Amino acid sequence: MESVTKTNYQKYMKENGIHNVPVWRIIGFSGGNMAVNLYMGLTMIMSYYLNGYVGMAVVLASSFSTIMRLWDGVTDPMVGFVVDKFKENSKIGKTRLCLLLGGILLFVNSFLMFNVTDKLPEGAIRPVFFIIFTLIYYIGYTFLNISAHVGNVCLTNDPAQRPILSVVGTVLVRVMRAVMQMVVAALAVKHGSLGSAGLFHEYWLIVAVIASIGIAVAYISITPKDIAIFSETSTKKKPEIKFSDYVDVLTHNRPLQMMIVTRATDMLANTCKTSAITLVLYGIVAGNYKLSGGWTMYTTVIGLVMMTLGIGAIGAKFGLKKAMQMGSWGVIVMDAIAILIWMLLDPKTLNLPGFTNGYGQDFNGLTTFTVLLFIVTVVGGGFQMITSSIIPPMIADVNDYEASRTGKYIPGMVGTLFSFMDKLISSFGPLLVGVGFAAIGFADKFPDLDTPYSPQLFAIAMLFYYGLEFIGAVFNVVAMKFYDLSPEKMKEVEEKIYKMRNAA
Repeated sequence: MESVTKTNYQKYMKENGIHNVPVWRIIGFSGGNMAVNLYMGLTMIMSYYLNGYVGMAVVLASSFSTIMRLWDGVTDPMVGFVVDKFKENSKIGKTRLCLLLGGILLFVNSFLMFNVTDKLPEGAIRPVFFIIFTLIYYIGYTFLNISAHVGNVCLTNDPAQRPILSVVGTVLVRVMRAVMQMVVAALAVKHGSLGSAGLFHEYWLIVAVIASIGIAVAYISITPKDIAIFSETSTKKKPEIKFSDYVDVLTHNRPLQMMIVTRATDMLANTCKTSAITLVLYGIVAGNYKLSGGWTMYTTVIGLVMMTLGIGAIGAKFGLKKAMQMGSWGVIVMDAIAILIWMLLDPKTLNLPGFTNGYGQDFNGLTTFTVLLFIVTVVGGGFQMITSSIIPPMIADVNDYEASRTGKYIPGMVGTLFSFMDKLISSFGPLLVGVGFAAIGFADKFPDLDTPYSPQLFAIAMLFYYGLEFIGAVFNVVAMKFYDLSPEKMKEVEEKIYKMRNAA
């Protein structure tokens, strides 16, 4: 482990308070964000486990996810306050503390939730057991999630590097998400159902191993920057931090308010894209659920290229705000076209090399539906990746703005306030999906691979897969009109913080 000396940290310093880091450390630190998304993936298919082994009906299982996300949001302010009160030293800083606590809590509790519950006697003991360890699971999730907000602040404040935080993080997360969708689809076919205990046992092991490796790499990558000089306005006398600071931040930090609107609406749409909605769209409407994994991989890889160009070129040259605006308009247009394609053409003709279509026919050339949907999915996915992946560096800018405004570096509180409001709104996603299914006759059991097609299922799939994302992008466009952290403004912010440190 590198020793924290003056010579050691000065090699990262540039003029006027700007500090950066070798790109390999940015790449390595994104392993923590990858782990967060992998563990989130477990909760995205959790409703099937709740329905099949914990003994909950469809609406109750969906409500459980909503309640747990609300609990996750409630724990955010408490954990954020504790993290910002933590006094950093040369042995461990705030970011590494969050990585350690989050990683351990998630590993242990997810094992108990998905590997032990279904082996317990049926009855009240199963839901009680599952609920207890799910509550602790989400505390671990909060710690791991905060590590990104805290780490992004001290990792770099270089305007040329902060967009890279999004590029490398999103590439890693999106590729891994596509791979895991293929894994889930393959396991569902292998075990015959998304509700199989065997599926959850295998999927948990894969997630836990990969996530643990990502956390370890992130820990090593952040070590030399996880010190007070990069995350405080004064290393001698730290400003007093009070719980009431939450109220001041929320009421006076306009850029944070706009980021909350942007993120919450996007996440509401994202949390509605549950495994059940994906199954309906590809397994029932298109007629081949296994195809969803290959489709996701094909479209994600190309979409990542577009996202990288969007953030790298636009974000670095014109600022993060411009990248968000461009991405949001792109999502609006592409989602509208995608809905028309699904409505006007035959979804069962969707096919790719190595797969069969919804009629059971082997690949025999690209169909009109496949070509048009592929183009729209790739372009729209690229725009959507821009809007979601630009959030981390924008929140890092918001943290710097708060430090320049009040003299307090409180990335834990700012990050968790952002997360709390985000989760408060987006937590209703799974519940909305459950209510939607119940309204069309699926109150006791989710649609599965053997469920026949119906116009009602098609309408539900369009609403939750594209419709809410469209609405979220409209909110983004409006919010960005009031977000004023331009490149010029951020230069003023960093210079002000630099003067604070010199004065201290």
